[in-house]
Amino acid sequence: MKTIQNQLFSFAAVVLFTATCIFGMNIIDAASGVTLGMALTTGFTKICGARSGGAVKAYLVDAADLTSFTLNGGTGAYSAVTMVTNKVFYKFEFEQDSAFFKWSASMENGSLKITKLVEFYLGFITQTHRNRLQDIANSSACGMIVIVEDSNAQKWVYGYTEKFLKERPMKLKTGESDSGKAFTDANGSVVTLEVMDNEYPREFTGTVPV
Repeated sequence: MKTIQNQLFSFAAVVLFTATCIFGMNIIDAASGVTLGMALTTGFTKICGARSGGAVKAYLVDAADLTSFTLNGGTGAYSAVTMVTNKVFYKFEFEQDSAFFKWSASMENGSLKITKLVEFYLGFITQTHRNRLQDIANSSACGMIVIVEDSNAQKWVYGYTEKFLKERPMKLKTGESDSGKAFTDANGSVVTLEVMDNEYPREFTGTVPV
């Protein structure tokens, strides 16, 4: 009996593999809803030109104050954003060469997981500095939508995806403030925001409402 079951299982696996390869069937991961296999539609051409690392500014807003982004089906980028009436993003500027973002993807039990992180340094600890840190901490209770502008003048959306919309926003992961010891030591705070979902960040090509 066990031999027959093994043979049936092997046959089913072969049929599924053949259908996927020959007929272009897509396998859907039930846990994440992400389409697995047969997703490639084009290649990638290397860019021979100037490019720079790092981020230069970020725009933060409470998730509840944003309605939606408009997706450009041709490019996959977001072309516009719709806000709740009278609500805007708030711009955070950083010390030079002190901010970055990164994406880390992995597959676990057939499910795609992408951890997205934004980190920046706010210099010179003052009462206003302290107040903005508290704002970020308070907003993390329900989460934030973040648009980060990199050193190549490209803006990227964090905390909003086509699958989850605003259900998985960015939140404060860590915040560390340091006065420094020596007279010439740095004085400021490192803020790290993080979110985990299953879509890579999309570029935002519109105008950020501030």
